[in-house]
Amino acid sequence: GDVYKRQFVEHPEIPMDNNVVERTLREPVVGRKNYAGSRALWSGQLLVQMLSLLATLKLWRLKPRRWLTAYLEACAQAGGHAPAEPSRWLPWNLSPEQQRVWAREPVAQDST
Repeated sequence: GDVYKRQFVEHPEIPMDNNVVERTLREPVVGRKNYAGSRALWSGQLLVQMLSLLATLKLWRLKPRRWLTAYLEACAQAGGHAPAEPSRWLPWNLSPEQQRVWAREPVAQDST
């Protein structure tokens, strides 16, 4: 008991709740019946990959629609295939300009 309580005092960067994870899981759980699709294995695997991608983009404060549109346009320019260097599309490899263009608008801070 006390050992765990002390961790929050000694390491203030540790969140005291799990709300971020719970909110991230809420969308897939609420939509699971709508996402059933054909119940084929490939569709379930695609769903998991897309949910992981969308969660990653949100964590990096990127607009998923902007990023996905740019990525699919690059696929179209590559003749319908993945771009030659797909790793450059990972959020941590984006240029500052790409991050700026695809970023979500900053949340307005309350001045009170």
